[in-house]
Amino acid sequence: MRGLQKGKVMFSMLGGYPESLLNELFERKIKVGGIRNENGLLFAEADMNSYPFIARRARKYGIRTHIVRKSGIYFALSGLKGRPGIIIGCFSSIILVLVLRLFVWHIDIHGNETLTDSQVLRMLEQHGFTAGVFANDTNALDAERKILMSTDTIKWINIEVNGSRADVYLNESNDDIPDEVDMKTPCNIVAAKTGVIVDTDVISGHLQYEKGSGVAEGSVIVSGTVSSGDSMILVHSDAKVIADYTEDVEFSMNFTTTEKIPSGETFTNRQIMILGMVFPLGAEPVDTVNTVCTEQTEVFSLFGVPLPIKLRTETYTAYKDIMVTRTLKDVERILDSRLEMYQYNFLKDVEMLDTKKEYITDENGVTLKCRMTLRGDIGVKKPIYQH
Repeated sequence: MRGLQKGKVMFSMLGGYPESLLNELFERKIKVGGIRNENGLLFAEADMNSYPFIARRARKYGIRTHIVRKSGIYFALSGLKGRPGIIIGCFSSIILVLVLRLFVWHIDIHGNETLTDSQVLRMLEQHGFTAGVFANDTNALDAERKILMSTDTIKWINIEVNGSRADVYLNESNDDIPDEVDMKTPCNIVAAKTGVIVDTDVISGHLQYEKGSGVAEGSVIVSGTVSSGDSMILVHSDAKVIADYTEDVEFSMNFTTTEKIPSGETFTNRQIMILGMVFPLGAEPVDTVNTVCTEQTEVFSLFGVPLPIKLRTETYTAYKDIMVTRTLKDVERILDSRLEMYQYNFLKDVEMLDTKKEYITDENGVTLKCRMTLRGDIGVKKPIYQH
């Protein structure tokens, strides 16, 4: 390996007494390797500093030498003499790669469910964390804090910076999902709906109502206060309470509505982003009223390494308003479709026992009123100190 760094030559020897030459070189401790005989021609290898001496001694023994091949970094670089541009370009590329590793160029989003990657990236950009920022934890922590303070959509976010790459892990908030009660917290099981109990499965706690009993919303069905000998203790109630209950929903729609349809016009707005700074590419301001925007971001790279330069293309599709008048049957069909979608999204975990629908028509449109009889678990846990 050291010989390759200095430079190495392969040479041929013709005529004379090559054996005597090699014996002298060995005695002088001059390294010669790769000795072989091909078709009466002797080949050997030596480093570039030793070869001039070898060539001079070879003439003494009547041997004619000829360099067959040169190898090593020395000869590779010597070939660039008179070409300073190539050398400067190589060193500039190395320095550029090292400098680029000091910045974040690629951001991956994990854990988003309703938010798109583009929405999260735009949120990060608004709070100072985007491609082109310094790859340090200070920027990441500052962005985390600002995002949590500015929105209720995200309840937890963590930005991990690894070199020029950042991984963003987040958890979206959902107000429809009740907070879980810790298993160590004493709690009751209360009725989330007014209904008639048809079955119970109590794991812990004291059952207050028997099967067939009617309960009102908010009533304590399973109490977390139970007797233990001569005293009362508080426990974490756990039970499943199956009941029949009703739920009313209502949907309305006018015969004549205003609908938006694509007008056939599209507008494109391009921006160049360098180190987090945005520069418009000569486009006139776009009227974004009644448009839907789609974004596409292209990251430039050099030799496979992302650069702090991105091209963002925003395509706006224009929509126009039209008046649509529907028949009674069409409106009823649309309302039925909305009811089915509601049942699929919100009632797929309960049993549907009965459905009664009523269509109320006036001069403007139709209202669908529906009463559904359902069977499901109506018990929810409530900490005793909150109830």
